[in-house]
Amino acid sequence: MRKLLLGLALLPATLLAQEQFSITLSVDSAIASVPQQVYLYSQVEREMVLHDSCAIDSVHRVGVVHGSVPYEYNVNLMFARRGPAIVPVVVKNGDALKIHVGDEDDGFRIRYIDKVEGSPSTLEYVRHYQRIDSIGELNRKVWHQSQRYGLTEQEADSLGRLRQQYDVEKERLMLQYALTGKSPYGVLGAASRVYGSRRHNPSMHSYTEKEVDEMMHSVLRRFKDYPPIQAFVNDSVLGRNYMSAESFAVNSMFWKRYSRRFFDESEDSIVRPLKIGDYMNILGLNEYRGQYVYVDFWASWCEPCLVQMPNIKMAAQLFPDDLLVALVSMDKSSKQWWQAVKQHDLRSKPKDEHPYEIQHLAAYDNKEQMKPEVKRLGIKAIPHNYLVERSGRIIAKNISGALLIDRMKELLAKENKQ
Repeated sequence: MRKLLLGLALLPATLLAQEQFSITLSVDSAIASVPQQVYLYSQVEREMVLHDSCAIDSVHRVGVVHGSVPYEYNVNLMFARRGPAIVPVVVKNGDALKIHVGDEDDGFRIRYIDKVEGSPSTLEYVRHYQRIDSIGELNRKVWHQSQRYGLTEQEADSLGRLRQQYDVEKERLMLQYALTGKSPYGVLGAASRVYGSRRHNPSMHSYTEKEVDEMMHSVLRRFKDYPPIQAFVNDSVLGRNYMSAESFAVNSMFWKRYSRRFFDESEDSIVRPLKIGDYMNILGLNEYRGQYVYVDFWASWCEPCLVQMPNIKMAAQLFPDDLLVALVSMDKSSKQWWQAVKQHDLRSKPKDEHPYEIQHLAAYDNKEQMKPEVKRLGIKAIPHNYLVERSGRIIAKNISGALLIDRMKELLAKENKQ
């Protein structure tokens, strides 16, 4: 045993380094102002694998994490409390990367980092998805416009054509990357999406059968020694710690952020079933009895929530004397919450030409803990909302902003007839 230990001690450092990779992470002051862990994880056959973690704070703003992958593959850094939720990195054993995350990155769900040393594959992967995401952002803005209440048929058709144009542009970029990229991980991921899109919905995508065939032959030629390519060809899985080609058809970055592997948040049990009046009591809205109340649980990172905000705001404007809009933020960060309120212009306008009021409530306290009274409501998913009539009785749940406007018109018209 002693000889064995001595032999291991005499192994060259370069050989030991080749068996794993290292990532040196430095962060700026705002992100480090809150002591926290940064986790390094990857997804193996849709299962989370935790490689390593490091602690950062205002004094120690540099940390090092290590891991091991069977071949070039994607790993992710996750900030537990403040900073970007996910930083994707493409690595292979032997890589020594340096990554810097600046204050401007604070609050992003997914952050593609340009400031990387030691991994050309990461930069290629990052720049491709930055282009894809920039088009996706334009598409989302058009989608938001298409959700506005009262659009004409001509306006809706025009916005639909513009969205289709952006979809085609994204597809052509994905195909181009699959044909020209040098990183086998990134290329196979793009090729799998192109292949899967054509195979499952051929009429809904711009790829021709000839283009997809040429792309697959090109990928197989260029990366024939890459193990997932072999799995793809053999239609087999290479082992428990390896990724099959099937895995690359799944976008592994959009996973549930707060995995139970990293967090253990015990839930308080509800002592008794909630009664209808409890919702108003818990949220402190009893003073508004006599009005209709629309309560919407939302968050700055919830895209479906934000899509409905223009219609919800319009409802507040259309019925200022009869409807109170109460927005309950599920954000842990008050900074992100109020940035979204300002960005989407969701503040009350009591002195406006057409005054209206929007109440803002927070589900979390300043220690980023959900308030016990809100926890009792048992909100499991957002967007979640309900409409309360004048007496305090809930008359509708999970009603969209557009339907809210129609419903309020019906209710007020019925009242006027009585």
